[in-house]
Amino acid sequence: MKPRCKKYLLKFVGICLVAVAAVFVYRQFVYFPAAVDSAGSNKLSVDFAVERGESVRSIAFRLEEIGIIRDDWVLINYLRQNDLDTKVEAGHFNFHGGEIVAEVAETLLAGQTKQLSFTVLEGWNSSEIDTKLAAMGLIQSGDFSTFVREGGGTAGNEPGGWATDRPVASLEGYLFPATYKIDPLNFSVDNLVARMLSAMKSNLNELGFDPANSGHDLHAILTMASIVELEENSEENRPKVADILWRRLESGLGLYADSTLFYVLGHKKNLVTADFQIDSPYNTRKYRDLPPTPICSPSRSSLNAALHPDLNEYWYYLHDAEGQIHFARTLDEHNVNKAEYLQ
Repeated sequence: MKPRCKKYLLKFVGICLVAVAAVFVYRQFVYFPAAVDSAGSNKLSVDFAVERGESVRSIAFRLEEIGIIRDDWVLINYLRQNDLDTKVEAGHFNFHGGEIVAEVAETLLAGQTKQLSFTVLEGWNSSEIDTKLAAMGLIQSGDFSTFVREGGGTAGNEPGGWATDRPVASLEGYLFPATYKIDPLNFSVDNLVARMLSAMKSNLNELGFDPANSGHDLHAILTMASIVELEENSEENRPKVADILWRRLESGLGLYADSTLFYVLGHKKNLVTADFQIDSPYNTRKYRDLPPTPICSPSRSSLNAALHPDLNEYWYYLHDAEGQIHFARTLDEHNVNKAEYLQ
């Protein structure tokens, strides 16, 4: 290389080194201090999951993507400067929006997995619970409903152990509807089912269920309670409806409860004439017994109604377009109610 070319090359390299040094100084001593005290663009509450073994670089990149921080390098540099880059652990964390980098780091280093609230609504069946769990990313669709309807994986060996005498494998209706705290990183279907079974047992005990002295066995109580749950919304009228249904069952009249058809059809839309002809033990217009399983998770109100029905002289009921219930003592009275309220 000619001396003159070598001279220009060294000069160019020197300029580059000065430029790199200038950028470094600017980023470290001008840009970084200002960026540490700035918030990301996100202003809303966000749940954020850190997976086991995930790198700080990956975490910072994703936080920048959703607007929690403005620059992933700033968070990485902040953690490294404070010897914290190896201390971020897996978990679910909540960012309320508007945090500066130090606050983001503090949240990540809190070491607390965010517990999620999972609410099972009164009257949901296992398929509806399954749908919500899948939407939350906790299971693959079908995992929960299959587990429940197969009796916890093994018939007669369900989690909780208190319902082993049921006549079917399915745990449908044995799971109490309530709000449960869930650790998403350690979630399992069998653990949730065990907790729901335990809650159902506690509520039955508190309501005075005694299998030795009850006029009906546990499975019948839960099945009736599940029907009452979907047949009548009013806590005041549920014990009256339960009494009617128990008497219709015992007299051989049949329940004629359309809610059992909705269960086998898999929807809650209006029934059509063809639906009433379905040959299924859940068609209580054709079959005079209780259906094989409960049809949903009954509320405490419906459990109480099935356990302690309100004795009355009615044999029929129907609901008008506004959902108001109308009782009748005889079929003639019932037909009058049909003409008046169902037109």
